[in-house]
Parts: sequence; structure tokens; C-alpha cells
Amino acid sequence: MKVDVSTELNCSAAKVWNEVQKSALLLHVIWPLARLTTSGLPDLPERWRQGQKVRCRVYVFGIIPIGVRELYFERIDQNGCRIVTRESDRLVRSWNHTITITPLGPNRSKYRDVIDIDAGHLTVIVWVWTNWFYRHRQRRWRALTRTL
Repeated sequence: MKVDVSTELNCSAAKVWNEVQKSALLLHVIWPLARLTTSGLPDLPERWRQGQKVRCRVYVFGIIPIGVRELYFERIDQNGCRIVTRESDRLVRSWNHTITITPLGPNRSKYRDVIDIDAGHLTVIVWVWTNWFYRHRQRRWRALTRTL
């Protein structure tokens, strides 16, 4: 199943693109619906790199552990402002995520998340959660752009 959520941000595409490549931004926008840690695993990098594999422990609502998620940064297109990840964990067979930033003017941009999910018999439940979760992430993005 696919989730496709986008929002317009009051911030230039260049600033949004710079921020979206940082681990700190991810940790900020997912809070408090999720939390990532690297306890016992290598630390998250400051910035994502194409070809990089990252493992992190995921906690729903910041406290319910769901295991270790592996993220593979398949593509980071600096010219097209696009990040493509291939992700999985014990509940989700595949979570293919594409982030795209599109300029809408000097101080406006469009942020888009497209997630293709396969969680077997849990796919519908994960799809419902993902719709809610990514709308939350984009609300956090809109609030954050007031300070960028």
C-alpha cells in the first residue's frame, strides 16, 4: 500500500533540502510519536550519505520498542532534491520512502513523502499508522520552518 502526503512550507527549498539531510531533523519531526536510538549500534550520522546503511532501535510513542530498523540510503539526488530509502524491520518487510523538495518561489517549497509499504498481514494497520505519522511529521516541519 502507498502513502503520499505533501505540504507547502514557508521556507526556501534550499533551506529545507539542507535540513532534510540531517539526522537531527528526523529525530525532531518524529517526536513524540516515535523515537530512534542507537544504543549498542553505531551512532546516527550528522548528515545522510548515499549508499549508507543505518540501523536504529525504534520506539512507538517514544516508549514501545518495535525492534531494530535498517535504513539504506539508496539515492540522495542533490540536484533533484530527492532522497530514496529502502527500510525494513521485524514488522515491516519493506518500507520504500521517497522524500522530494520542490521550490514554489523564493521563500516557499513543497515537501512530499511517498511511502510504499509491505507489512504482510499487518499492511493495512501499518498503512493507517503511517498516514497519521507522516501528517504529524509534516505538521512538525511547518512549525519548524518558522525558525529556519
